[in-house]
Amino acid sequence: MGSKKRGPEDASGMEFPGGADRVDDDYRLPDVEEVVDDIDLEPYLDQRHDPLAGPLDEPAAVDVSAPPLLVLRDLLNDERFPEMFHRALRHADPDFRELFPRDAGPVLREFVRAMSWALVTTEEARGDRTKVEEVVDFARHLGADHRKLELAPRHHQRFGEALTNTLRHLAGWGWDDRLQTTLTTAYRVLSSALQQGAGQEDGPARVGATVVEVLRPTRDIAVVRLISDTMIDYHPGQYLSVLTPYSPGVWRRLSPSIPSNPAGQIEFHVRDVPGGELSGSLVRGVGVGDRWVLARPLGMLEVDRTEPFRDVLMIAGGTGIAPLRCLVLDMLRHGQNPRVHLFYGARFPGDLYDLPTLVDLAATSPWLTIQPVSEEDEDPWWAGPAEELPRTLHRRQTGTLVDAVTRWGSWADRQVIIAGSPDMLRATVRGMVAAGTPRENIDFDRP
Repeated sequence: MGSKKRGPEDASGMEFPGGADRVDDDYRLPDVEEVVDDIDLEPYLDQRHDPLAGPLDEPAAVDVSAPPLLVLRDLLNDERFPEMFHRALRHADPDFRELFPRDAGPVLREFVRAMSWALVTTEEARGDRTKVEEVVDFARHLGADHRKLELAPRHHQRFGEALTNTLRHLAGWGWDDRLQTTLTTAYRVLSSALQQGAGQEDGPARVGATVVEVLRPTRDIAVVRLISDTMIDYHPGQYLSVLTPYSPGVWRRLSPSIPSNPAGQIEFHVRDVPGGELSGSLVRGVGVGDRWVLARPLGMLEVDRTEPFRDVLMIAGGTGIAPLRCLVLDMLRHGQNPRVHLFYGARFPGDLYDLPTLVDLAATSPWLTIQPVSEEDEDPWWAGPAEELPRTLHRRQTGTLVDAVTRWGSWADRQVIIAGSPDMLRATVRGMVAAGTPRENIDFDRP
């Protein structure tokens, strides 16, 4: 609908508004058609067409000699699977239209990665109950996180039916009773574990929160302050699953920058990431009075307070400062603390937006040292005027975070906590291990 290309005249010969001025734009859809073309009308048309009806012209190759679990893994990783599975889900249950975002590709690719890991791990276990139990525990943990979706047993059933239909459709003539039985058994075990995990959690699955203040310290960062309807008891360094009105159906992991408190006050730092599924619309569109949904806290970042104290090295890139600042604020509640050396980095000096707060904290905390780092020595002209950075004990260094950190040595005697973008995490961990930091000393949350 609305996909036909039109020139400057319609079928009746009447010109569109603008006449000759539209000649250079003759491949552009009229404004009304563009709007209508973006509306999903399928739920209202009462269609009963099966999106997987009819055989594929080129079904996926099936190796009949391979273990069935690995055959299923290969079918899941067929490049056609995400789109086919999304259509099958939308056809299987109307609720899935709301549970999945319009662009479900990223979510389904995560599902493929998790399901592939479960299938391969089970195959390699060779009946070892301990290894198989690792897969079941993973599913229980995932089920606890999925409480936020408020799934009913029928959702699990219809999800499994859509999964079976999609894989069978992809395999074509290669699908047999062996694959059917293996998939049925594997999905039954995983689905049961998911539901067990969801049932073991206490408290509400979701908590509403209202935006009460928005700060924009830089051109692409928003500091969002909210008050939740009920207190969320998270540990410092954890992150929350967040659902916002700016990208329906898209859950995002955000780390609070302040500890949990009885008033329900929460603060998130969000950067507009080019091409990001949610961040751009959030940073540009968030406003006071908006309602968010917050779900179960996750993550394992924490300061080891086992005595005798081991000193701590913290490394934050960009908005990765949020969970580390939360850890530091929590440490202020204790009379005795290990020494903390915090490297805080960004691309430009003006992007070190939270440095004033960190300097204030260090001024009253003799155990805390702040080291600012920026990849560039000066801000670009297009960034606009920037406030002068506060003075710290150590002068700002220029370069990447990993270079700045390893310039001081291996830090092999420290507990190392890192937070930042996926690229920053990979580069920093690799660089520190190469410099002699024991890998087991480094903690970070995987994105």
